[in-house]
Amino acid sequence: MPFILLVLSCVVLTLEVLETKIFAYCLANSLMFVVIGLALLGFGAGGTALALRKKLGDPRPTVRASLLATAVLVIVAHAYFAQVSEQVRFGVEFATISSLALLASPYFTAGMAMAAILGEPNANISRLYGMNLVGSALGCCSLFVLLGPLTAPQILVLSAAVLGLLGAALCARRAMCSALVIAISAPLMVYAEDVFPYQPEPASSRGQLALLQKSVDTINEVAATGVEQRAALIEKFDRWDPTARVQVHELELETSDPDQQEILNSLPSMWFTQDSSYGSPLMGDGPGREAMHERTYFGAGYFRRQPDMDVLVIGLGGAPDVQTALHFDARSITGVDINRTTVGMVEGQFAEFLGAPYSDPRVRVVIRDGRSFVRTDDQHYDLIQLSGVDTKSVMSAGALAINESYLYTREGFEEYVARLKPDGLLCIIYAGDDYMHRLAISAMAALEKDGAAAPHRHVALLRHNVWVIVLVKRSPFTADECGQLDQWLASCKQENGETGAFLPVYELLDPGLNLRKAPEAYFIPDGRPTDSEVMQAARDGKLAEYIETYSLDLSPAPDSRPYFFALQRNETVWTDTPRYFVELFTLAKIMAVMALILIALPLFVFKARGIDIRRNLPFTIYFAALGAGFILAEIGLIQRYVLFLGHQGYAFPVVIGGLLITAGIGSLWSGRFQRAPHRLIATVIVLVGLVIAGHQLLLDELFGLTADLSLGMRVLVAGAALVPLGIPLGMLFPTGLALVRQSSPLFIPWAFGINGVFSVLGTTIAVPGAMLYGFPAMAGLAAGIYVLAGLVTYGAARRSAA
Repeated sequence: MPFILLVLSCVVLTLEVLETKIFAYCLANSLMFVVIGLALLGFGAGGTALALRKKLGDPRPTVRASLLATAVLVIVAHAYFAQVSEQVRFGVEFATISSLALLASPYFTAGMAMAAILGEPNANISRLYGMNLVGSALGCCSLFVLLGPLTAPQILVLSAAVLGLLGAALCARRAMCSALVIAISAPLMVYAEDVFPYQPEPASSRGQLALLQKSVDTINEVAATGVEQRAALIEKFDRWDPTARVQVHELELETSDPDQQEILNSLPSMWFTQDSSYGSPLMGDGPGREAMHERTYFGAGYFRRQPDMDVLVIGLGGAPDVQTALHFDARSITGVDINRTTVGMVEGQFAEFLGAPYSDPRVRVVIRDGRSFVRTDDQHYDLIQLSGVDTKSVMSAGALAINESYLYTREGFEEYVARLKPDGLLCIIYAGDDYMHRLAISAMAALEKDGAAAPHRHVALLRHNVWVIVLVKRSPFTADECGQLDQWLASCKQENGETGAFLPVYELLDPGLNLRKAPEAYFIPDGRPTDSEVMQAARDGKLAEYIETYSLDLSPAPDSRPYFFALQRNETVWTDTPRYFVELFTLAKIMAVMALILIALPLFVFKARGIDIRRNLPFTIYFAALGAGFILAEIGLIQRYVLFLGHQGYAFPVVIGGLLITAGIGSLWSGRFQRAPHRLIATVIVLVGLVIAGHQLLLDELFGLTADLSLGMRVLVAGAALVPLGIPLGMLFPTGLALVRQSSPLFIPWAFGINGVFSVLGTTIAVPGAMLYGFPAMAGLAAGIYVLAGLVTYGAARRSAA
C-alpha cells in the first residue's frame, strides 16, 4: 500500500498541474480558478465520503475500485471537456455544471483511495503520509520532464494507464487485468489528440486564435456572396511545453483585387501564440518590413538613430524586436525569454523565414525570467525594450488583472533604470491609457530614487492607434532629442499621412489594431501643452495629489503586491466591485458553502452513531487550518522564487516539491514524538510562525547575496531555505491523525477530506487577498491560522495523550 500511495499521489499531482496548462489554453483566466477549485474540492470530498461508512476494514477493495474508476473518469471527463470548453461560462449552465462535475469526479475517487490507505487499521500514519507527500513532490516535477516529449493529451492517457495498472495490481487476476489496461491505453495514446481535441480560449473572452478563426470564417462567408476572396488559418507549429502551449499559424489571404493582393504579399507573416493568446507576429522578408521597423511602434526606441547601440529585449515572442534592433544595426542585442520552445522555434523551424535573427553574432539569447536577468546582469544598455510582454489580449481591459507580473513593479523599474547607460532609454509598448500612466508614474518613482530632480522631464508618451509607447530616459530629454522625436513622428507619415505598414493579422484580431495610422505625440517633455493629466500634474508638482484623488490606483505596484494590471482601489472594491473580483468572491462563497456541507455532514452522521463530536471538534478546526495555512504560506514563495531562480519552471518544482519532500521527512520524524503530542504541536506551531516571519524579513536579502551563483547553487540555496519550514509543517498532519484515530478511525479519511477542501478554500482567499493586501499579509494570515490550529487543539491533544 505505501508504494501504491506514492504512485497515486504522484499521478494526482501530475494531473492537477497538467490541468492548469490545459485550462490556460482553453479558458479565460478567471475560469481557471473555478474549474481547478471545484476539481480539487472533489478530491477532498472523496475523503469525506469515505468517512460516512460505518467501518473501514480492509482498504484493498475500496482502493482497487477507486483506482480503476479514476482511470476511466480521467479519460471521460477530459474527452467531454475538450468538446464543450467553448461553452463553459461563469454561471449555472449545463455545459459548465456538467464539465465541473466530471472534472471533479476523478479527484473524488482518487481522494477515496488515498483516504482508505491512510485510514488502514494499525497503519503507520507517519510513514504513509510521508509517502503521500514525497509522491506529490514527484508529481509537481514530472511535467517538466514529460511535457514536450509528450503532449498534454498523451500525458492524460499515460496517467490513466498508470492508475489502471495500480488498480489491476490489486485484482485477483492481476496479469489479465494489466493486459486489458495496456490494450485499451495503447490506441488511446496513438489517437490522443483526437480523443482530446482541446479548443482555444473562445473569441467571447478575446482569445486570439479564436478571434483569428472567426475573422477568417467571416471573410469566407463574404466570399460565398460572389466576392472573390479566400482566407485560411494554417497551423505550422504546435508544441506543448512546461511554460505554455506554443503554436504558430500562417494566415493565407487571397483576393481578386490585384492592388490589394500586392499589399497582402508585401510582408509575409505568421502569428505566434502561447496558450492560444499572448501573441506576436513572425515577420518574413518583404518590402513591407522596412515600414514596420521604421514607422511603427517597433522603431520608437530608435528615434535618435544612435550608432553602435547595446540593446536588451525582454520578451522575444516571434523575434520582431530583435529583427528591429538588427535593422537599426545595433552593436549588441541581448534577448531574454522565459520559454525555451519559443526560442527554439525561431532558431530552428522558422529561422529561414525570419532571416535567422538569432544566428547573427551580435545576438545573445538567454532563457530566463526578464526581471531575474536584469537584477543579476552587470551590463548597461542604450535601449531596454519591452513590447507587449504579458499581453494576453490587448483588446480586453482587465483580462490580466488577476495575473501577477514582476516586470512592471516599482522595484522592476528601479532595476531597469539602474541598467541603463547615462543617456540610455527604456521603451515599453502596451495598450490602454491607464496602463500607460501607471507605467509612467512607476518610471518617475524609479527615476526620483535614482536622483532625478524633475522626473517628468525624463518621460515621453506616444500613441499608435490603441498602442501606447512609454519612453523613459535616465537623463532628462534634451531639446535636440525632443526635436528628433518630432522628426521621427513626422517621418512616420507618408504621402497619404499613413505609415504604409500593413500586418493583416493585427486587423483580423481587431480593426483598431492596424498600424497604418501614424504614431503621434501625447506628452513631450519640452513644455508644450499636453492632454495627459498625469504628466501635467507631474509638471505642476502635484503628482502625489493626483494619484491620491484619481478614481483608479495608478501608484507603482510593489513586488509584495505585484498586480500591476489590477487598477481598482482597495476602498472601492466592496462598493464598485470589478468583474474579476465578483468572480473570485463568488468562487470563495461556493467553496465556503461546499466546505460547510462536507464538514457538517459527517458530524451529523458521527453524532447519530453515538460518536462524541464535541471531543473531536477541535481537530476539525485543526485539519481545516492546516489545509488553508499551507496554501497561504506557499503561494507567495513561488513568485519570489521565480525572481531568484529565473524561471517559473524552476520555481514551481523547487518550492512545491521542496516543501512536500521536507514535509515528508517531517512526517517520518513525527512518529518519534508521539508520547507528548500536545508539546510537539505547540513547539512546531511556534517554529512555523518564526520561520514564516523569518522568510519575510530575510529571504530577499539571502537571495540578493546569492543571486550571482550558478543555477545549480541557487537551487541548493532555495531548497535549503525551505527546510526550516517544510519539516515542521510535515509533522503537524500525521500527529493530528494519530490523535483522532484514538477516538474513531473514521475521523482519518474525514480529516483528509477537510484538509483537501480547505486547501482549495485557502487558494480562493489567497488570490484576492494578495491582490488587495499583498503576499506578506497572506503569509501573516498563514502564521495566524497555524497559531489558531495550535490553540484550539492543544487541550484536546493533551487530554488524548493523558
